[in-house]
Amino acid sequence: MQRGIESQGIPTSLITLDVEQSSLMRPPRAIHPVGFDFGHSLGKPHDKTTQTKVLVAALEELNQKQEPGNIHEAHFPTY
Repeated sequence: MQRGIESQGIPTSLITLDVEQSSLMRPPRAIHPVGFDFGHSLGKPHDKTTQTKVLVAALEELNQKQEPGNIHEAHFPTY
């Protein structure tokens, strides 16, 4: 889906917890929040501070020209 959106000139950024599977799809841009539990890719419920940090990190990826499939680790100390 990301490639289709990107082909229309709209940059995308994936937030993934399953790096192995996501790498196979070679997303244009992606971050991996290290240490997060499956089902909580933005952080724990009601943790607006961490959730905001994850979203900002994903949005910052939009400014970067990257090799598809390169997934950056993102560390959030409050999680």
